[in-house]
Amino acid sequence: MAVSGDKILAVGTNDEIRALAAADTAIVDLQGRLVVPGFQDSHLHFPGRSVSEIDLHGVETLKDFQQRLADFAKSHPSLPWITGHGWGYSAFPNQTVDKKYIDEVISDRPVYVSERDGHMGLANSKALQIASISSATPDPPNGHIMKGKSGEPTGELKEAAQELIGRHIPRESDEDRYQSLIQHMDEAAAAGLTAVQDAYTSLDVFPVFERAAAANALKLRFRFAPGILPKEGGDPSQHKLDKPLVEADLAAYRTLWDTFQGPLLKFGAVKGVLDGTVDARTAAMFEPYVGGGTGIPFWEQDDLNKTVALYDKEGFQVLLHAIGDKAINMALNAFEYAAKTNGTTGRRHRVEHAEVPLLSDLPRFKQLGVIASTQAMFANPDATVLENFAPLLGPARASHADSFRIFDEAGIVQAFGSDWGVFPFEPLPAIYCAVTRMTPEGTPNGGWYPAGRISVEAALRHYTRDGAYASFDDDVRGTLAAGQLADFVVLSRDILTIPAADILKTKVLLTVMGGKDTYRDKGFR
Repeated sequence: MAVSGDKILAVGTNDEIRALAAADTAIVDLQGRLVVPGFQDSHLHFPGRSVSEIDLHGVETLKDFQQRLADFAKSHPSLPWITGHGWGYSAFPNQTVDKKYIDEVISDRPVYVSERDGHMGLANSKALQIASISSATPDPPNGHIMKGKSGEPTGELKEAAQELIGRHIPRESDEDRYQSLIQHMDEAAAAGLTAVQDAYTSLDVFPVFERAAAANALKLRFRFAPGILPKEGGDPSQHKLDKPLVEADLAAYRTLWDTFQGPLLKFGAVKGVLDGTVDARTAAMFEPYVGGGTGIPFWEQDDLNKTVALYDKEGFQVLLHAIGDKAINMALNAFEYAAKTNGTTGRRHRVEHAEVPLLSDLPRFKQLGVIASTQAMFANPDATVLENFAPLLGPARASHADSFRIFDEAGIVQAFGSDWGVFPFEPLPAIYCAVTRMTPEGTPNGGWYPAGRISVEAALRHYTRDGAYASFDDDVRGTLAAGQLADFVVLSRDILTIPAADILKTKVLLTVMGGKDTYRDKGFR
């Protein structure tokens, strides 16, 4: 492979490529190592966790949860609030969280830590007091304040109820956000990422990306998707719009699109949220969860149809978070309405997550040209999946939940992401998960609902070519071909031929974006 400037000049035999070299051309012999296109994470959330927040990913027991909180509080005595992210229900007795578990270790300062998927969180008593949340506080639209038998809040807040706490948490500084961006870009480059789709862009934060671009510090290609409604965010607060949107409401987004067209900062997509998550019982389902409830649909179908149609008419790509089968059905209905109303094609609209689709809805994805934006690590059968997620769905729905094969077999374009900070953004462990449906420890034997497994080649494609397609970048990147941007990764092993378990032992040795190194392993020469 020959690289010139920021592009791939040619791909061919050794002799063909050496013939292109000039006297000053650098020649690197990779000694047979595998080179793949730069990985794209098609759904994550940058700049990411603040450098001053606690990371609770991987917490497996209540003791571990409390110890991490106590240690963090001790080492950060001046923080007015303790915030963080990443716990799962399986760490708590009977998968039930309660403010007492935080109060027992931190009672003098307010604490709010969100669950790993971000759709619910747990507050201690001090935080509830500051937010004036009591037994008399009603549920807000699109949210639940969980309460015990006595009517007293347990500290668990779901969906929009989190805003009752969030408005009291001090806003992190622009400098904190910038340092978070720089740190997490370094981590992403070390994982082999060269491009990402930011899946719910806060325009208040966008200046930190512009600052990094001005400093020539960007190590990723970013595509941004602000909330689908300029004034309200991705879901109407009362399920229904106060008034229909008009073209003038889209003016600010059109300006961003016209201004930022790549190759490093790019707009052109918008994001909406149709439901919550299975773990919180807020994903919208046609049939009840085991134990009751059918979740929360955040939109009225008619409003959704008209709003999506407006953006579709104006040329925007629409990303809709939809996890439950009812929400996925609503998303497809809206995309179908937009196509029929506007006579449009080729918008490449996307369903984000698409965890529990109706099997009868799968053909509609291909018919409508809709992309399934899925997350490979969501199929990781950890304790939360086995003890909370799957039991809530019941076997019939769990058997095809997060099944990547059903999308491939239906001929649907599937783009892989992580939903980071829900899960880590490293693609190699995620590819292992998609291929085996087992934990890194190799459990359960044979994989969780193994019919959903896919090949390494398919998983690699979803992280590269299909991701570029989902971002309207397939004409410039996503494959190793002449004329494409020189975004590529050198791996320590050939993941296409080694046993699946060895994928976890594979290292990223070199990450190149636009012909320039963004990461080089210390041992790689």
